[in-house]
Amino acid sequence: MLRVRILTALVFVVVLLWCVSFSSHMAVPVIFFALGTLFAGVEFIAMRWHVIDGQAAVERTHPVLRREHWGIAMCYALCGPIDWYGPDLLGQAPTMGTSLVFAWIALCTVCGSAFFYRRELDLEHSTHKLMNVLAGFVYISIPGVIMVRLSQIPIANAPRGIALYFSLACILAGDAGAYFVGRMFGRRKLIPKVSPNKTIEGALGGLFFSATTGLGICQYFRLPFSPVLAFTIALIVGASGQVGDLAESALKRTANVKDSGSLLPGHGGMLDRIDSLLFGVPLAHLLFLSLYH
Repeated sequence: MLRVRILTALVFVVVLLWCVSFSSHMAVPVIFFALGTLFAGVEFIAMRWHVIDGQAAVERTHPVLRREHWGIAMCYALCGPIDWYGPDLLGQAPTMGTSLVFAWIALCTVCGSAFFYRRELDLEHSTHKLMNVLAGFVYISIPGVIMVRLSQIPIANAPRGIALYFSLACILAGDAGAYFVGRMFGRRKLIPKVSPNKTIEGALGGLFFSATTGLGICQYFRLPFSPVLAFTIALIVGASGQVGDLAESALKRTANVKDSGSLLPGHGGMLDRIDSLLFGVPLAHLLFLSLYH
C-alpha cells in the first residue's frame, strides 16, 4: 500500500510540475486545477448530502457519487476559468476576476434555490442542501482559484511556480512528518473524536518538518525572506495544513465513510489528498502577497 501511495504521489507531482512550470499555455494549469476542484467538489457534496439524506447510519468505504453531485461540482470547477478568462472575455481588467467569481456564486445560489425549493417538499431539508452547496464554494472553489494565482506569483531568479511549490512542500512535509513522528513517538491523542490516530507528538513533529522544509527551500532558491521569516511562514502554513486535514477528517467521520472517494490509488479520493492544501494554500497566498509584493 505504501508503494502504491508513493507512486501515485510521484505521478501527481510530475503532472503538477509540467502543468505549472513547463507548459507554454496558461490554459493548462487552469484546466489542471479546475479538474482537481471538480473531483474534490463532487466528493465533498456527496459526503454532505450523504449525511443530510440520513444515509450516514451505515459505514461505507466512500459515498456514492450521483449525477446531481457532478452538476454541482462542475459549478465549483468553473470558478477557476471564470477568474482567469472572464475579465478578458468581457474586456475588463484582470482584477475583475474576483468580482466575476462572486457573481457566478450568486447566480448559482439563485438557480440552486429555485431548483431545491421546487423539487423538495421539506423546506428544512432543501435549506440544508443549499447551505452545503454554498459551503463547497468557500471550501473547494476559492482555494482552487487561489492555487492558480499562487502559482503565477513571479519571484525574481526563482523557478516559475516557486510560491506554490514552497507552500505544497511545507504542507506535505508536515503531513509526512506528523505521520512518522506520530508512529514512533505518539502517545497523547490530539483530537480523538475527529481523528483517533493523530497525536500531539505527531502534530509537533509535523510543524517541525514544515518549518525546516520551508527554511531549506528559501535558502536553496534564495527567496527574498530572512531565515527567521521563512521559518515563521512555513510554520504558519504547515499549521494551517494540519487544521485542513482535521477538518476533512471531521467531514468523513460525520458521513461515516473511510475515504472521500476512490480516485487516487493508495490515497482514496481527491479531497483526501488535497484537504491540507485547502486551508494552507490560501493563507500562503496571503502571506506571499503581503510580504513579497
